[in-house]
Amino acid sequence: MSWRKFLIIPKVISLQRRAPREVGTRWNEYWASVRQTGAHGDVLWDADSPREAQRYLSLLRQHSDMSLPIIDVGCGNGRLTRMLADTFPFALGVDLAPNAITRAAEESHGIGNLAFRSLDMTAPAVGQQLAAELGDANVFVRGVFHVLDRSARQTMAANLRDLLGVRGTLLLAETDFPGSSLDYLEQLGATPTHLPRPLERAIAAGIPQPTRFGNAEFAGCFPADQWQPLVTEATVIGTVPMRGMDDPGTVPGFLAVLRARQEVPDNPAST
Repeated sequence: MSWRKFLIIPKVISLQRRAPREVGTRWNEYWASVRQTGAHGDVLWDADSPREAQRYLSLLRQHSDMSLPIIDVGCGNGRLTRMLADTFPFALGVDLAPNAITRAAEESHGIGNLAFRSLDMTAPAVGQQLAAELGDANVFVRGVFHVLDRSARQTMAANLRDLLGVRGTLLLAETDFPGSSLDYLEQLGATPTHLPRPLERAIAAGIPQPTRFGNAEFAGCFPADQWQPLVTEATVIGTVPMRGMDDPGTVPGFLAVLRARQEVPDNPAST
């Protein structure tokens, strides 16, 4: 990475100038503007990476109760929700943006064992409400925590714990890019004279800037006295092609599989 990255700043500022103030509105307007999804589409993270997907499925099969439903948090247009529906008895995709849910439903027409719902998983008690409806569930999260602030991360982690109940398993995969935000833009193909179209659309919408989510951030959200990690490892997160149609992008990432620890009474009754 070079000093030339600083020449990207004026373009970024210009693009973000008209973005709405409220984060939910930004996400909803972003999804309203999407015209095409998939490998050659508008959505930066909508990568069709069989290798990445198979890694997720392998870990879920190894560590999950496969008889439980699975909830895809931050489902977007539902690409991975549909993959999960092929493996689990029922898949529910949830997303903050109603326009994302509309897109997901359209792209999933005819698949019977999945549904989509607009839901803010950073709102208090949402996990309890959904758990009362579905019972224990597995949860899949790809690329949500890295765009949340600390408070929202804590609330979402609490909601996910409620969703898992006693039997559920959580798999999360997040970007963990080690450099600055400008380094990240260069990693995604930005130059002082050019921004790849999917990246430009994301910046213009004003959606939250990604930050690192690795071991330290994981420990802050999922403390060991409440959570039992089964797997933690470095991974890569796929993006749509950013430097040419035959060159799908990747970003360094962090992956974890974990369960909620069950509370043990301080003075268990003797038998």
